[in-house]
Formats: sequence, C-alpha cells, structure tokens
Amino acid sequence: MNDILSIIVGGIFSCIILDILGYLLKLIGIPEPSWGIVGRWTYYMIKNKVFYNPNIINMPKFKFEILLGWIFHYYISLCWAVIYYFAFIKLGMNMSYFSGLIFGAITTLAPLLIFLPFTGQGILASNTENPVKISFVFLIRHSIYGLAMFEGFRWFT
Repeated sequence: MNDILSIIVGGIFSCIILDILGYLLKLIGIPEPSWGIVGRWTYYMIKNKVFYNPNIINMPKFKFEILLGWIFHYYISLCWAVIYYFAFIKLGMNMSYFSGLIFGAITTLAPLLIFLPFTGQGILASNTENPVKISFVFLIRHSIYGLAMFEGFRWFT
C-alpha cells in the first residue's frame, strides 16, 4: 500500500510543482502548454484511434477539452511516477536530487519527440516560431519536475 501511495504522491506532487512553475513562467511572458490542444489530441486519439494527428489544431473543439488536457497531464505524470518507482525504488538506482534532475531532463524527450511531432509541431518543436526556446523551456520545466518527483518519493524512503 505504501508503494502505491508513494507513486500517487510522487506523481501528483511533481505535477503540481510543474504547474506552479508554469504559472510563474507565464507571469514573465513564457506561455504554458495548451491544455486544450492536449485534451483535443487525447479526445481524438481515443475516439478515432489515431495517435498521429498533425492537424489537431484544425480539428473541431469539444466542450471539455481543457479539462481532459489537465486530466491527461496528471495521468502522464502518474505514469512517469511508476517508471521512477521501478527505476529508483525497485531496481535500487541511486535516488538523489541529481538523479531526479536527470530523470526530469529525460522526460523532456516525450513532448519533444512524441507529443509535439504527433500534433504537427515538429520534432524538437521545429514547426513552431521558436523551436530552441520552446525546447529549452521544456527542458527547464521537466528538470524541475524531476527534482519534485525525487522530493515526492523521498518522503517515503
């Protein structure tokens, strides 16, 4: 039971920290990810069984796409927490702030190599106005996310 609780706490805590960081970055002019697009992509992925949807921005909106985007965002965080749990708790890899930072940096690959290309924004955000800036912001956000993941799990060790 403690294992499941650590996964839930680690996943939700790190996602909350990521969202707080996103809010703070927004205050200085760096936009948050579009949770509406995330929700729309998730909706059409489930509805049409299509993972690759480069025209998602042009697909019809649906009423609860922002809510679904947030739910999917937290679901993915829980999935990362399961991976973190197995790597650092079950396999006994060294759990530290540094390993959390590296773990978070590695999770940056998911949006840059999966989500962005599959939503028409290109590998490493290459189809956006400023791919370097977007990639760097993802790296910063996800690195802090990894630190928070470590902290969330550290409460249980």
